[in-house]
Parts: sequence; C-alpha cells; structure tokens
Amino acid sequence: MSRMESLAAVARPEEVVHEPTEEERAAMNELDREAMQLDSEEITEVHIDGMVLMKIIKHCKDNHACNGANAWGALLGVDAGGTLEVSNAFGLPNVRERSDEEERGTKVAMQYMGEMLRLLRQVSADQNAVGLYQGCFLGPFLNSAVVDGLNTLSLLMEREGNQGRGKAVLLVHDFAQLAQGNTVVRAFKLSPSFVDAYRNGKMTAQTLVEHHLTFSNILVEIPVELHNTALLNAFLTMLTTEAPQPKRLVPETSMERLRAPPNEPVPPSYLDLNLALEPVLVSSGETTLDTLEAYAAEAGNVGYQARQVAREKGRAEAYLARRKAENASREAAGLAPLPVDDVSKMFKIPAEPSRLDSMLLLNQLSAASGRLSETATTGAVQLEAARTSTT
Repeated sequence: MSRMESLAAVARPEEVVHEPTEEERAAMNELDREAMQLDSEEITEVHIDGMVLMKIIKHCKDNHACNGANAWGALLGVDAGGTLEVSNAFGLPNVRERSDEEERGTKVAMQYMGEMLRLLRQVSADQNAVGLYQGCFLGPFLNSAVVDGLNTLSLLMEREGNQGRGKAVLLVHDFAQLAQGNTVVRAFKLSPSFVDAYRNGKMTAQTLVEHHLTFSNILVEIPVELHNTALLNAFLTMLTTEAPQPKRLVPETSMERLRAPPNEPVPPSYLDLNLALEPVLVSSGETTLDTLEAYAAEAGNVGYQARQVAREKGRAEAYLARRKAENASREAAGLAPLPVDDVSKMFKIPAEPSRLDSMLLLNQLSAASGRLSETATTGAVQLEAARTSTT
C-alpha cells in the first residue's frame, strides 16, 4: 500500500469494503450483456450530426477553392447496435496530393490522425475513429489512399474489440452540387469479400476470380440520416417559431418594430428550372475523359507487366524442357543428371501485376459516367419542357 493510500485509510476508518450481493452481480451481468449487444457485427445505418455535416461541407468547399483538391478527414463517433452515430469530424492533410508516393502520404495522414486523437483524449472529447469523409467533384471519389485508410481504421476498430470486419465507414460529399442547391452525402463501407482479398496480399486476377470481385462490388452503400441535438433543435425552434401577436388598439411604434425580429418570407427557389447546364456538362465530360485516360494508361501498364511475366515464364519452361531432354540423354549414356533447381536462379520471374488500381479507376469511371448521364438526362428533360411550353 502506498503512502497516499495509507493516509486515505487512516482518514476514513469507518469505511468498510462492500461486497456485492447476488442481486447486484446479476444486475451487473445484465448491463454487461446490454453493452455487448451494442457492439454489432456490421453497420446498417449512419446517423450524422448537423454540425458535423456543416464542418464537412465547409472543409470540402474551402479546400477545393484554395488548391482544387478533394478534402478528406476522419469521422468520430460510436457504434450503437449497428447504427453508427457520427458526433465529430476533423480534416486530414492532403499530403497524398503532393507526394509522389501515395502510400507514404497515407502513412503521414494516419500519423496526424493518431496525434489528433491523443489531443482529443486529453480534453475528454470524442476520440473513437469510426471512418473517413471524402469530398468529390462530379462523381469520382475512390482511390487507393481511401481504401488503405479505411482498412487501417477497420483494423484499429477490430483491435479495440469491435466485432465484424471492415466496419469503417466512408462519407462522400459531392460539393459540385451545392451550386444547384443540393446537399449530397452518401455513406459506404468496404464489402467483406474485398476486405478478405485486400488483406490476403496481391490483388491478382486469380484473387479477383476467387472472391467474385468487380469494380461494382468494392463498396456497399449504407443509408444516411441527418439529425440534430436536442439543444440545437430547441434553438432552431425558438428562431423559427413566430411569437403570437397580442391584440392591441394602438399601432406599433417604430421602436417596437425595430426591436421585433424580421419576418421576411423565404423566396422560392427556381434552380430546377435553370437551363445553364453547359458548364456542368463540360466539367462532367472532362472528368469522364480524364478518368478514361488514366484507366487506359493503367491497363497498358498491367498488360506490359503481364507480357513480361509470360515471357519470363516461357523462357524458364523452355530451359526446363531442354534440361529434362539433356538429362534423359545423359541417363541413357550412364552419366549423372544435371540439376534442374537452378532455373529459379537463372530466370527472375516478376510478380503478377496488381489489379487494384485498375479496379478503382473502373469504379471512378462508372461514377463519372453515371454523373454525366444524370446531368444529360436532367438537361434533356428541362430543354424538352422549355420547348413544348413555347410552341
């Protein structure tokens, strides 16, 4: 017993150690079971606080206005029985945009996140990292840095005792649609088959076939629900509720009118009738073409590496066939056969190329083309409505 503990025991001589009764033990066990039930196998819904959404929107908008890059950051919250409650968020440095090595950039971002979580723990704030948020412009958002970050957070959550695999969530905000008055926020998580394939090692063609993976089933979308705290709801209600005007014989004075809050009606929005879709269509087309060029370049690299592997394997197989034929002739002549295990030393067969980057680019191309199709469809409907209304 330490000196402080001894002094505390002397100061409280009447204190007696209380042994829990059977009823208290049963109640404690019941609370433990309820706490374990909150730790679910998978995330089925995401609840995001209104203030957190405003922080994400501001970060994405300001970051794109400063350097034209997509912002990303960490989500903090808790898993409550399969519902992920997101209560806070903070941005991460865009080192992957300036670094030649994307893996090193992701490592630096994860180190920054660890330092931020340590500081939040010191001030008793929410410090449970549960996912990432990512800003996007007209559709594409998935890349290897995001996948690596989600996998790292999933491993951290599993190490802390949470059940399930790949529980980290990705919130995507398309800030290009803010100009049209739409706030688009979607939530995704890595599919279990992709998590298994990604953690096994190389994403080769055989691995993709075994896990039935394509670019369309990398992510699983989760419904998102926006909610506010009770205090913020009370504040908004106070702002929006009009006070009843008492009946009076004398009209209001100018001083009373100045003290009263303004009651201006909200003007209607006609953004859906805006026909200026040319900038959006041009940006969507450029984004789709850029993604298509990147995929074509990656496909060329993968094809070149595959041809190199096939060429080296062919040379090794030809050498092995010649050596076996030579050993057969030597055995017929009564000579000792030559070793055949030196083929691995003579021919350095490169590893099979990874298909991860090409899959992610295909996912980006699908998102960009889908966004382009959406915009073109909306524009065609609006133009047809304008044309039929004038004839």
